[in-house]
Amino acid sequence: MAAAVGTAACGSGSTTEAAAKVKSEYNESGRLTRLTYDRNGDGKIDTWGYMDGSRVVRVEADENGDGKIDRWEYHTDPSGSTGSPGSKGSTGSTGSTGSTGSTGSTGSSADAGDVTLERIDRATKFDGKISRREYFEHGVLTRIEEDTDGDGKIDKWETYSAGTLAIMAIDTKARGIPDRRLIYQPDGTLSRIETDPSGTGTWRPLPQ
Repeated sequence: MAAAVGTAACGSGSTTEAAAKVKSEYNESGRLTRLTYDRNGDGKIDTWGYMDGSRVVRVEADENGDGKIDRWEYHTDPSGSTGSPGSKGSTGSTGSTGSTGSTGSTGSSADAGDVTLERIDRATKFDGKISRREYFEHGVLTRIEEDTDGDGKIDKWETYSAGTLAIMAIDTKARGIPDRRLIYQPDGTLSRIETDPSGTGTWRPLPQ
């Protein structure tokens, strides 16, 4: 599964080139257990693929070369069992101020096309602490939760439809619940902005 690790590591070049950089490890019975990969070719291993034979269980990557893992990728078992702990996701984090500059991005931030991809955790500040979780169904991005200010609480929630951003909800009051949300059209354009200042779940559109 060298090609899978190469893809998971967001490497460039052909599958053959990626395979040449991958080293395989096996257990006593000869079953593949781990692949290691030097994604950027600097002579240092920066990607680890944990395997169950030919199946990818998870991938860990050091994306900035500082020696610390800052991306964890979990894959499901095509036979039905899941590969990621806590796949239902964590709740709330971070206090983004809710800018309206986002323009309905598509959900292909990960390895779109890999139907086993279930979740990607990221340490966006490269400090070893997970601050962003991306959730997938059959390899298609469905939602993202993020702690944007590093206080340990989710404060930004994104919901995707068919891989395209549909709703972005933001906690601007550091309460752990959203009080502002941006609604997008299927083509990615902003439809409206709604607010819930009291946090009761009653949303009202802002005048345009």
